[in-house]
Amino acid sequence: MQNSLLSSPSTLNNHVIYCINPHCKQRQNLDELECCQTCGTPLLIHDRYRLIQPLRRLDSRKYTDIFEVDDQGTGKVMKVLRDNHSKLVELLEREALTLELLNHPGIPKVESDGYFTVSVNSTTELHCLVLERIEGQNLEAWAKQYGEISQALALNWLRQILEILEYLHQNQFFHRDIKPSNIILKPDGRLVLIDFGSVREITGTYLAKLRGDIELTKIISEGYTAPEQRQGRCLPQSDFYALGRTLVHLLTNKPPSCLPINHNTGQLIWQDKAPQISKPLAEFIDDLMADAVVNRPQDVKAIAQGLTHVSLWLRGLGCWVRSPKGIATIITLGMMGVGVYHISQPWRFQYYFKQGREDLMELRLEQARINLERAVKINPNDATARSDLGLACKYQEDLQCAKKQFNQALKLNPDAEIAATIHYNLGMLYEDDEKFDQALAEYKRAMGHNGYISIYATNNFARLQIWQKRNYEVAVNLLLKVLQQIETLDLNETEKNNLQSGLYKNLGWAHLEQNRDQDAEKYLQKAIKLDNKQAAPHCLLAQVWQNQVDEKKALISWKNCRKAESRGLPEVQVWQTDALDYLNAQ
Repeated sequence: MQNSLLSSPSTLNNHVIYCINPHCKQRQNLDELECCQTCGTPLLIHDRYRLIQPLRRLDSRKYTDIFEVDDQGTGKVMKVLRDNHSKLVELLEREALTLELLNHPGIPKVESDGYFTVSVNSTTELHCLVLERIEGQNLEAWAKQYGEISQALALNWLRQILEILEYLHQNQFFHRDIKPSNIILKPDGRLVLIDFGSVREITGTYLAKLRGDIELTKIISEGYTAPEQRQGRCLPQSDFYALGRTLVHLLTNKPPSCLPINHNTGQLIWQDKAPQISKPLAEFIDDLMADAVVNRPQDVKAIAQGLTHVSLWLRGLGCWVRSPKGIATIITLGMMGVGVYHISQPWRFQYYFKQGREDLMELRLEQARINLERAVKINPNDATARSDLGLACKYQEDLQCAKKQFNQALKLNPDAEIAATIHYNLGMLYEDDEKFDQALAEYKRAMGHNGYISIYATNNFARLQIWQKRNYEVAVNLLLKVLQQIETLDLNETEKNNLQSGLYKNLGWAHLEQNRDQDAEKYLQKAIKLDNKQAAPHCLLAQVWQNQVDEKKALISWKNCRKAESRGLPEVQVWQTDALDYLNAQ
């Protein structure tokens, strides 16, 4: 039901109200009347509701009419079932009971007396459900208006829907009909999941399947419904499949049913239609949509862990983290040190330490943390184990644990490379907390080491100088110096291009802030040439074109800004919002 909870922004109409009788030939009436002037049906429903306006076109082919109603001065939404088929009545009753039991800001509320029946004549009984009115626009309509969403917005919306699903699944329900038209975007940016007529109890579904004596109602939404659900075997993981398909629709602005299928693998072919997102996120969405249930995440917790893995790519070092050199530095690999530990530490420490490190390298974060906590418990004076544990906590977004372990590792006087890595990670943690003075101090400490971490720390230090409008010249000098150092490092072409692109972007940004548009354009174009998927240089170049009053070029750059990867940087997410505002104004 596409707009079942979507109310128009208009206020209540003081002149016309509607008759509830679906067979009435003229349903509009003056609000001063007590009964319909055409069929005689009372216009005050259930002694409290007056039908103000339909929220979608009244259509005899649809099973349900949906109205905005006035409940004694409060605006609400009423569903009125036109057809009393037992299955349809069951769905409406189930929706009423479910919403009455649940209490979550992402789920519409229903009062205990929100479900009732109304007799309009001697032969017709209408089943009605009154729900909380949700102001906003469903995501299907939103996508038609604004086009495909950015990576940052996809992650934002994904996390919001997962929070609702976690609550739903914990209460032993699953939705069975997730799709863009069943998700409302409120004016404050929060999402609400609607249309709970298809919801099922998890336990009830399993029992029914085992007994084989109940034919479960099949809910089919073309392009979104999981294969097992089409066969009448719906599971909680069916919601994940539909969620993945929903994300594909929003990222490509194309319904999944309009996209091709790889007939060898059964996978949806869509990634080429969403160039604005990174490969890890695209693969993560493919996992949600796996045909076989066993190949999907098994619960919301597993999805959240997968999102943490994706965030590792999107925030911080990008592709470098996955390279052998990147992994070696960021996880503080030091095989010589491992050899020393093997000789001098008890075998139990060595076992848990090595196993935890392997888990960390493979991003098995929960198991990595368990094994590294065991290693630290055995030998609390090992700086490398504490550093690795801090990293595991960081990737799990347990910032308090991460800071504690990093700071304790520093107190143990680690070698220069490990210390620089710890300072760099602390800088990122403080930046996430918006403690920018502390972040700058930590980045500066990491800059003292001659290695890969020093370059990334310098880039972040310069970026903060620009973002916080502190010292543009310091930023420029540092970035130019680091660009010269890159040539001395043993980097492959991809690593080198990604790093140089980020440095050129920040150089362009610094010059833009100093009103040096010509220099800003030069460096930003270099950044885009090296890495066209990064949103930041496109966003900054759009601002350069606007300064030069070149609206044609500005429009192209703002479009690229909105579609490209934000890499999780907060300033870029702000620019992408600016891009949306600019494009909407055109």
